[in-house]
Amino acid sequence: MGSTQFPDEMEVVRFLPSTTIQTTVQKVNLFHSKVLKRAALEFTQNFIYPKSDLMIGALRRRVEEFHPDIAIFIAQPYFIPLLGLQLERFSGMRRVAFFSDPWPYWNLPRPYGTFAFPLAGNYNRYLISKIYTDFDRVLYTNPSAVEFMFGNYPELKRNSNKLAIASHLADEIIETPSKEIAERVRSSVVHLGELSKQRFTPQLKTAIIECIKTHGISFTFIGSVCENLKQSLELGEFGSGVSLLGPLSDTLSRYIASIASVNLIVEANMRSNSPFLPSKLTDVLTSSDRWVFVSGTRSQSDLGVAPEGAESGICVPHDSSAIVNAILAVARSGPVNGDPCVESLRALAIERNRDLAAKFLE
Repeated sequence: MGSTQFPDEMEVVRFLPSTTIQTTVQKVNLFHSKVLKRAALEFTQNFIYPKSDLMIGALRRRVEEFHPDIAIFIAQPYFIPLLGLQLERFSGMRRVAFFSDPWPYWNLPRPYGTFAFPLAGNYNRYLISKIYTDFDRVLYTNPSAVEFMFGNYPELKRNSNKLAIASHLADEIIETPSKEIAERVRSSVVHLGELSKQRFTPQLKTAIIECIKTHGISFTFIGSVCENLKQSLELGEFGSGVSLLGPLSDTLSRYIASIASVNLIVEANMRSNSPFLPSKLTDVLTSSDRWVFVSGTRSQSDLGVAPEGAESGICVPHDSSAIVNAILAVARSGPVNGDPCVESLRALAIERNRDLAAKFLE
């Protein structure tokens, strides 16, 4: 956006929906009920936004003025493709829905499915069927998500010919972090992205403590972390072995991943293979072979977002001993490479994006 690289060829329409309902609930929610807050969010995104005359009207005007050949609805948040259902058939315009993760999530395995809004379940099922039927193409970022959708919504299989898998594009804009951050991550286990409470399991906490106190390994968390981890840090359970750097620019992530001693990627503890993966961490897997993936997903082939042919890294379940052993194995596998050439990383990203662009064109 703001570039002349695509003059008159591409337009991005961003919707910033009103938070009036959520704000009102927060004000009247005297007991700070998480259930009530969640219900308000679900009700708004499932029943209000997709029928918003304001947003639908704005979208229709842009389509009429711009006359696009293809309209891609990026499903973050998930109600965005639902707006596409409200569009009349414009002659020659094809519609594509791009889901990073499975939706709706009321059928997701524990612990995620427990946070779904029950009353929206059947309605959501109807909506996802409509998207598969009405849209020309439905994209997912990994095969596990597709398997999950067909396993829980078998009626979608009749439109399976519309499905395709295309990972997120790698960011070509790469920046180098400050010297202080670079020195920190070079000798640390680094976690990039959100670490939610579902992912911060007791087994992971135990493993972190053992790595710090027994093996002298430090941890650096870049991005938001759950309150449970913050409380453990305040209580001194990690000593001085954990550093919270907060959110950093996405343009730094690939460089940080390339120089980290170990990249830690954590999914919630699920009995089955994860139906979705933190797509924002794709860059970690394309920038470094020094990673530990903690999940119910054990086998490499199920990762879905790993580069084709990659055999490095270790996948382990949520078992404290297994996590510690994996971290030690990767940390001791050899010295971390020196400062990578930014232009080299950018060239790899461009090459990867060419391959992905071919999939989009297909």
